[in-house]
Amino acid sequence: MVDPKLLRELAFFSDLSDTELTIVANVVKKKDFKLGDTIFKESEDGASIYVIKKGEVKACKTAPDGELFTLTIMKDGDIFGEMSFLDGRPRSATIVAVSDIETYMMEKADFETLVDGNPRIIYKLLKNIVFTIHAIVRGMNSRYIEMVNYMWGRRR
Repeated sequence: MVDPKLLRELAFFSDLSDTELTIVANVVKKKDFKLGDTIFKESEDGASIYVIKKGEVKACKTAPDGELFTLTIMKDGDIFGEMSFLDGRPRSATIVAVSDIETYMMEKADFETLVDGNPRIIYKLLKNIVFTIHAIVRGMNSRYIEMVNYMWGRRR
């Protein structure tokens, strides 16, 4: 069990009551990684979500020639692994530690043990995951428009 006071410091868990936080702390595990560690690889199976307590990771995609391209850098308070956590599909990106990092990890199977008895906790955590995905989609939309405008300008 993770100390609930440590989880309280993270925005992802901030809207949980003390009682709810204690329940969640029973299914969360602390996982630390060193600079350069690959936490998981694109296309791997996985059903865990991570919340960064301290440090940074990069999300990378593999090009057809095998080269890794960095999509984004995530830092303290950010989450990763949420896509496979929700849909059960293989990982969509490779995650590499760009510093020593401390994370809190929750397996989907452990999360699902909370569903029947704790629907408010599930609602609050899923809401935070949805907000994260929403921010990612908004950023992708902005970059897409920038790319289209760049391409349009080049064709004139």
